[in-house]
Amino acid sequence: MRIADLSAEQRPRERLLAGFGEGLSEAEVLALLWGTGQKGKNAVELAQELLTQTGGLAGLLQQGLQDWTSRQGIGPAKACQLWAAQELCRRSQRTALRPRINSPKAAGAYLMPRCQGYTEERFGLLALNAKGDLLAERILSQGTSTATLISPREFFREALRFGATTALAFHNHPSGDPSPSREDIQLTHRLRSAGESLGVALADHLILGCESFHSFRAAEGWDRE
Repeated sequence: MRIADLSAEQRPRERLLAGFGEGLSEAEVLALLWGTGQKGKNAVELAQELLTQTGGLAGLLQQGLQDWTSRQGIGPAKACQLWAAQELCRRSQRTALRPRINSPKAAGAYLMPRCQGYTEERFGLLALNAKGDLLAERILSQGTSTATLISPREFFREALRFGATTALAFHNHPSGDPSPSREDIQLTHRLRSAGESLGVALADHLILGCESFHSFRAAEGWDRE
């Protein structure tokens, strides 16, 4: 069968099986995931419409399950398939070779892909050894679209459980703006103070936005103290 003879819905699968998968468009790859279209649109047309609405693949992956289920033409089954693909990407990042996180830049590069698509605030911990090697990564709290709660006691109890020498705090802002709130600043100072008392230094506190992050270590000049 020649590619030119294929229907719009068959074409991505047949091209993949013929060895041309890397040449598929983002809409065609998404169509392969879904398999079928909806309401008079084939899978590729439906995928392209969604990509256009969300600003492309990057915009699509920054959304979450509730965003997708609220869109006209995207039923629960397709929304769940999108979420599953996104979650597989996140988990593959977590199980990859553990990096050495010894700077705000390294921390941001490690954490930014892991928090894409979260529609509520999540507060987490990176437990590190003296060299900055990652010992463990944990999400400690999950809140609403605007806030999450965590205490220094909970944070450092988990860090000590993994034998951390230093601990890095992070949380995301679903709004996409990583600018710290007054509460973020207060919590950071409390974490630093508690870490000094326990002998487990706070390496940094990162706020993760849509395309950038805020590092308290860099912004407040901790390395110059």
